[in-house]
Amino acid sequence: MNYLSNYVKSHSVTISKILKNYNLCEYCTGRLISKLVGKPSSKSLGKKYLIKYKKTSTTKCYICKNLFENLDLMLSNIYEKSDDVDFKTFNLGIILKNSFLERDDLIKSKFKLKGIENIKFGVSAEIIKKLSRRTKSKRIVDNPDLFIQANFKDESCTIRTKPLFVYGRYNKKIRKLPQKQVLCKSCNGIGCHNCNFDGLETLESVESNISNFLIKKFDGNQVKINWIGGEDQSSLVLGDGRPFFAKILNPKRRNRILRKSLKLEDISLSELKKIPIPPKGSIAFKSKVSIIIDTKKSISITQLQKLDILKNSEIHDAGKNKKNTQKRIYKISYKKLGKTSFRLDLLLDGGIPIKSFIQNSEITPNVSELLDNQCRCKSLDFKNIIL
Repeated sequence: MNYLSNYVKSHSVTISKILKNYNLCEYCTGRLISKLVGKPSSKSLGKKYLIKYKKTSTTKCYICKNLFENLDLMLSNIYEKSDDVDFKTFNLGIILKNSFLERDDLIKSKFKLKGIENIKFGVSAEIIKKLSRRTKSKRIVDNPDLFIQANFKDESCTIRTKPLFVYGRYNKKIRKLPQKQVLCKSCNGIGCHNCNFDGLETLESVESNISNFLIKKFDGNQVKINWIGGEDQSSLVLGDGRPFFAKILNPKRRNRILRKSLKLEDISLSELKKIPIPPKGSIAFKSKVSIIIDTKKSISITQLQKLDILKNSEIHDAGKNKKNTQKRIYKISYKKLGKTSFRLDLLLDGGIPIKSFIQNSEITPNVSELLDNQCRCKSLDFKNIIL
C-alpha cells in the first residue's frame, strides 16, 4: 500500500513540475502524462489536469505552439483535395518542423518520460480521427486507396491514390496504326515545337486509344501498359484480340463500372475487367499468325513442302544480347499464291521475332534457309493470341 501511495505521489510531483515549468495545451498535456496516470492520451485528460493544477494560461503551448488548435486549415485542405476521390481506406504522412520534435524530446528526456507517443504521432492521430469520421473511411498502413502527405512546414498537402489495374484485349482491324506511342526524336519525350509539346512522334496508336479511354474513365494521370506480345503498324490483330494489362496511375474514380467490351476510334476492346494486381514475370502465350511472303526466285509446291519439318520443331534465337532461347512451332500450313509468293499460317510460341524467322538471320531454322530462297515478309496478321 505504501509502495502504491509513493508511486502515485511521485508521478503527481512529476506532473506538477512539468506544468509548473512549461505552458502546455490540453493535447500535449494529455499526451505527456498519459503513462504517468495510466490512461489513454486525450484532450479531455489534458484539460482535467490543467484545471486540477490551475493552469489556464492562454500562452502558446511550449511544444506545439497551439498547432492542435489550428488543424482546421490543414483539414480543409485535405477535404478539398480528396473531395472528388473514391476511397474507403487511407494512410497519412506528417511533416513537422524539427523544432516541434526537439521541444517534445526535451521535456520527455528531462522528466524521464518513456513510452510516450511523440507529437508527430499525436498530430497524425487527431487528423486521422477527424478525417475518418468525416469521410466514413478507415486508416490502414498497407496499400491504402489514398495516401495523404500533410506538410506543416509550408501548410501544404499532397494526395496520391493507389494504382488501378485493368486486364483486357484489343482488336485492330485497320493498318498503319502502331501499337505503341513513339517518343519525339527531337526532344526524346520532353516536349518541343516539333511535337507540339506532346513529347510524341506519333499521337495515334493502340496505346493512345487505350490510355486516353482509361484516363478519362477513371480520372487518372497516366497509364502504363504491359503488352502480351506486339505487332507493327501494318499488322492486323483479329480473333479474340491481343491481351494487355494496364496500370492507371493516381486514379480518382476507382469505383466506376467498367463495361466488358466497347469500340474506340480505331480499335475495339473486350474482356475488360478491374483486377487486384497483374501477374508477375513474363506470361507465356501462343500466336496464330498468317504471313504473306515474297520470294526472290520462283517457288513451287514441292519446295514449300520442305517447310513441313517446322511442325513441332524448336526455334532457336541466338541473336545479339540474347541468350539461346528456345521456342516452338506447333502447327504449319501454306498456300502458293503466285510464282514468287505464298501464304504461311503458323501456331507458335509468343516471343519469336517472326520477320527475322522468315528471312536469313541468327534464328534457326528459318524459312529462307529451308527453301534456299531469299524470303521477305510482305504482311503479317495475328489471327489469334492464346494465353
